[in-house]
Amino acid sequence: MFKISLKKKISQILGSKKNREEIFEELEELLILSDISADRVERLLNQVKKRIKLTFEKDDFIDVLKEEFKNIFTEARAKRGEGSSSAIQFPDAKNVVLIVGVNGSGKTTTAAKLALFYRQRGLKILLSAADTFRAAGSSQLVMWGEKLGIPVIGGDRGADPGSVVYNSMNSLMNRDYDMLIVDTAGRVQTKDNLMKELEKLTKVIKKFSPSQPAETLLVVDATMGQNTLDQARRFKFFSGLSGIILAKADGTAKGGTIINILDELNIPVKFAGFGESEKDLMEFSEQAFIDSLLGE
Repeated sequence: MFKISLKKKISQILGSKKNREEIFEELEELLILSDISADRVERLLNQVKKRIKLTFEKDDFIDVLKEEFKNIFTEARAKRGEGSSSAIQFPDAKNVVLIVGVNGSGKTTTAAKLALFYRQRGLKILLSAADTFRAAGSSQLVMWGEKLGIPVIGGDRGADPGSVVYNSMNSLMNRDYDMLIVDTAGRVQTKDNLMKELEKLTKVIKKFSPSQPAETLLVVDATMGQNTLDQARRFKFFSGLSGIILAKADGTAKGGTIINILDELNIPVKFAGFGESEKDLMEFSEQAFIDSLLGE
């Protein structure tokens, strides 16, 4: 999932002739440099210390660390009242997925990838190009729609995004579609007026179907490190995030920000994107993520 595993570096630390305290100090630094918060790292290593003997084998240590990472995901699911999976559950016959994120996160491309993902699973998909602020926002999604053979409802640059979503919801409810995926305008999480506009779009959707949107997914750029946590904080406050899509996951060796978002906000990662192809999107796997960080 990520380009570089931590296993080799951990093995080097464990293979040094340093004492136990020095080894754990180096492990702490390594995990923090992987974008896991200092507080979470301290708690994680404290749990490892309780389970590891004074002398220990490298593979045993890696196995214990994997189990402790897995416990973080398990505890987060328990808090949300979920079972063994964080997969998306759709409540209605016609469902809406709202895609949000900051400029440059890969949001529009991810919306197209998600549309293909669900069409390949037998659903009839409609795309809504509600990014009317950016010059190429609507046209970019329209081009994706033409390439994938998926219809797109959009508007002119500067048009009211609410009207685009209104027209899209009309089509969803009155025509033969199973899912509407709404690509919203990229926005900086510090701009309250833009963030509040997301609330308006949600209200438009709820006028048609009170249980929708089924999901509000934040697209984050995996290469942005700990800045993604602040993005998640702001977007959760304004738009009630239900999940994360991790874009550009193949562009970084750092995956610790996922742990931070889980730890503080308890928001699950639902999908991960790799590469530029429309097929480069997969459902997020906790085990695959752990193995990518601590495997070969």
